[in-house]
Amino acid sequence: MISIVIPLYNKAQSIENTIRCIQAQTYQNFEIVVVDGWSKDGSLEIIQRLAEEDKRIRVLMQVDKHGVTPARNESIAAAMSERIAFIDADDYWEPTYLETLVKLMDDYPEAGLWGLNYGTLIGSNKYPNQSAYAGFRGIIENPWVKGSPFWTSAIGISKKAFEAVGGFDNRIIYGEDIDLWYRLILEFPCAYEDKVLSYYRVDAENRACEHTFPLKIHIPYYIDKYEKYRVENKDFRRFFDLQCLYRLYPYAVSGEYKDELKKCLAPIDWSLQKKSMRFRFRFPKLYNWYRGLRGRKERELEEYQGGRMEEK
Repeated sequence: MISIVIPLYNKAQSIENTIRCIQAQTYQNFEIVVVDGWSKDGSLEIIQRLAEEDKRIRVLMQVDKHGVTPARNESIAAAMSERIAFIDADDYWEPTYLETLVKLMDDYPEAGLWGLNYGTLIGSNKYPNQSAYAGFRGIIENPWVKGSPFWTSAIGISKKAFEAVGGFDNRIIYGEDIDLWYRLILEFPCAYEDKVLSYYRVDAENRACEHTFPLKIHIPYYIDKYEKYRVENKDFRRFFDLQCLYRLYPYAVSGEYKDELKKCLAPIDWSLQKKSMRFRFRFPKLYNWYRGLRGRKERELEEYQGGRMEEK
């Protein structure tokens, strides 16, 4: 059995389609735990109706009304299985997704985290991600060299490993999932298979990336929590710092949260980054203009999932 956890808030246009794609899986030994953050658009009524039709669906009301992070923690605490799968309320799985993920779990039981490749869905068009681990299946020995390939709706974790690393950090409201994956990878083996069976729905409603957030709820603000790993593992330090820099750059351009930005940049090991990255932060608006002049867009901060190690 596997527990599928879904945080839900104002996804009335998407949640039923997401539930239906789970119900259509070739692997049927699952439960669905939905934690609703007190939706106001009819999402709760939709999921309650679906739960009446399918007893494998459990609907919980969020106790801590402070966003998706507490909702994820509450849903995992309520999960009955040792194996946990994630899907956001507007994403999509191909019918063989769970079967493939569970097989990967069975074949690599020592892992604390298992993941598959993924793609993006725009309307009815599917665009697979080109993984840095093309054709790979197995334990990734050092994921910090090529980059972490893991994305929330294409991932499974061990509940025991989740508890061992302290679960989701409730201080981090955006990027809380990536923060957890990093901590799991640092403490446990991780397994991966390059199969695109999960899709991120780009045109869904109420996407978090449509909003602006204070820096204090992002991973980079808590870079100090990784100090031990950054000291011990040069590959991780290079990778992690780069992810922080990609997330921080839009703030440098906008001039927002200057004190917080300065705090986040202080621990960065610039010696492991390209010179162009330092230039980017010294002259952010000039660099942004330069990139625009060449017809290249800076990847959106909120959309970045990890894995890109070098500028193209």
